[in-house]
Amino acid sequence: MSRFEKHIFICENKRESEHPKGCCSDKRSEETILLFKNLIKEFGLKKKVRINRSGCLDAYEFGLSMVIYPEQI
Repeated sequence: MSRFEKHIFICENKRESEHPKGCCSDKRSEETILLFKNLIKEFGLKKKVRINRSGCLDAYEFGLSMVIYPEQI
C-alpha cells in the first residue's frame, strides 16, 4: 500500500461557549470535514489525499483552521 501524498488536518476543537478564544467546532468544522471527505471521494483522490480530524491548531482567530502536509500550509 502506498502512502498518501497529502494529509489535510481540520480542527474540530470544542471549547465552552464563553471562552474568549472561541473554537473551530462552532465554525462548522464537522460540516467542513464531511464536505472535504465527499469531495476527495468524488474526485477519486482517496488513495492520494487523507482527511484527518485534529485538535486545536492555534489559528482559531482567523476562522476554521486546517493545515495541509507535507507543504505545511
